[in-house]
Amino acid sequence: MNKELKASYSNYSNKYVDIFAPGDKIYTTFPNGGKKIDRGTSISTALTSRVAALLFSYYPNLTASQVKHILMDSGLEYDIEVSTPTKDDKNKMTPFNQLSKSGKVLNAYNAFIMADSISRSN
Repeated sequence: MNKELKASYSNYSNKYVDIFAPGDKIYTTFPNGGKKIDRGTSISTALTSRVAALLFSYYPNLTASQVKHILMDSGLEYDIEVSTPTKDDKNKMTPFNQLSKSGKVLNAYNAFIMADSISRSN
C-alpha cells in the first residue's frame, strides 16, 4: 500500500462515507465486448452495489441493514497516511482508516464469509 490508496478525486468523510471501494485502475468491461482500464467513483459504486446484490442473491434472508453492516465490517483496514490537502494545508496527511465510518476498503471475499456466518445463525 502507498500514500495514493485514496484517489485524488475521492470524497471522504467519517460522517458521510460508509466504506471505500476500489475506483482507480479497474480492469472492466466496455460496450460491444470491449475491455479497458477505467477509474472513478462510478466504478466504486458499481463494485459495491454488485457485491451487495450478490450477497442478497446468495443469502436472501439477510436484511438490507445486515448487508450494509457486513460490507462495512468485513472490509480491510489500512492505517497508512494518505494525502488529504486542504486550502490551508496543501501537504496534509490523514490515516486512511479515518476517512470513512468503517475506516475500511470493500472486500468481497470477507463479506461472503461474514454473510455466510450471519445467515447460518439466523
